[in-house]
Amino acid sequence: MMTDHSLLSTARLEAILRDTLNALEQGKNQMYDIAENARQECLRLQAELEHVQAEVSRAIRTVEVLEQRFQQARIRLYQMNRDFDQYTEQQKADSYREAERLRESLAVAKEREKNLRQQRHSLEVSFNRMEEIAAKAERFVSQVGVAINFLEGNIRDVNEQIENVQVKHEIAQGILKGQEDERKRLAREIHDGPVQDLANIVLKLDICERLYNADRRDEAAQEYRSLKPIVQGIIRDVRRIIYDLSPMTLDDLGLVHTATRYVQDACERQGVHAEVRVVGREVRVASAVEVALFRTIQEAVNNSLKHGRPTEIVVRLEFLGDRISVGVFDNGKGFDINELHRRLQDGSHYGLVGMQDRIKLLNGTFKIHSAPGQGTRLIVSVPL
Repeated sequence: MMTDHSLLSTARLEAILRDTLNALEQGKNQMYDIAENARQECLRLQAELEHVQAEVSRAIRTVEVLEQRFQQARIRLYQMNRDFDQYTEQQKADSYREAERLRESLAVAKEREKNLRQQRHSLEVSFNRMEEIAAKAERFVSQVGVAINFLEGNIRDVNEQIENVQVKHEIAQGILKGQEDERKRLAREIHDGPVQDLANIVLKLDICERLYNADRRDEAAQEYRSLKPIVQGIIRDVRRIIYDLSPMTLDDLGLVHTATRYVQDACERQGVHAEVRVVGREVRVASAVEVALFRTIQEAVNNSLKHGRPTEIVVRLEFLGDRISVGVFDNGKGFDINELHRRLQDGSHYGLVGMQDRIKLLNGTFKIHSAPGQGTRLIVSVPL
């Protein structure tokens, strides 16, 4: 029989685990920001270093040219001293002034070369240090991610038996709802896109036939030519719909390639800077896992582009040996996280509910962090 003391200890242990988990999560986010800032600083230093290296090369060439010209001036002075009577006083004065000018220019050029070399060395040291900081921060993020996943597993074990039946029921209902919503969306997209264009083609073909029968063949040919871009548009729309249903590259080339292509294409259409980062070495896993993670990235990026108005989206894929973690981060306008939790609980945000359901089916974790004006972070993790 369990005593009150043991019950209290269990509750306190769970509270300690949750506090530790929250602290680690905050530390991970802060360290991720450090890694991001370090990477940005590396890019800045690299650009500045390349500029200084180009300046050093130009300075070296300038010094070489001035040394050659100064040497020629010295030879000329030597000749004048040797054949002193063959030159006028003006020629001698001009030669001395030219030699002095070249000597001063050479000294200035050598000093500039020296300063640029010192600046280059300083930038190289700063760049190497910043790369070390970024690498250490990224390793820390991965290590903390493993610790967080371990603690989350312990917390889940505490409540797993109680919530198991309810969670399964909610997941099943969410999947059915998501499937129905997806069918409606596809039906609406096909109706508003390819179907309307096909109806337009039928109308234009009827016009072509009438013009041809009326012996207005030039006009008929012009109408025929206008059909080509419409057909090309239909092909693009159908291919995009097919790709959204099942990206063929996912089976052939894997999650990293498919996600990278999708994120870059989607963001490029909106004029948003996109970056996909991979930590660890990619491993091929079960198709259900790759599809679930790709759909999560797809939905998160679409939500960000549609609602967040970001200028940058970063997708991070972490292969941690026993699990895969995916993070989607944007610098958009953000939102009230409490309002989102309310909408998730009452099932009114179907896209996020679908993402949650997919991840829960794989015994994974799903987290969103956001605040107005502070962007959005979505992080999921799935055990292998």
